[in-house]
Amino acid sequence: MTQILVTLDKNADASLLRRMIENMKGVIATSVQSIKKSDNDDAEEWINNLHTIKRSINPDLIDMNDERTKYIMSK
Repeated sequence: MTQILVTLDKNADASLLRRMIENMKGVIATSVQSIKKSDNDDAEEWINNLHTIKRSINPDLIDMNDERTKYIMSK
């Protein structure tokens, strides 16, 4: 048995597409799952938050002569 996973645009008519697929020769069954948010979306949101924080840091306030800062910045 082979399964095909199809991801639909949020504006797509899922019920119409499901009926069309069910009527195709060789299709045994269909099912529909709604996924609110993917892990990839969470990761992108996290990265965007980090970039926002990065832009809000004033580099003039960082003491680049401090040994600990030099160590961290070298990594």
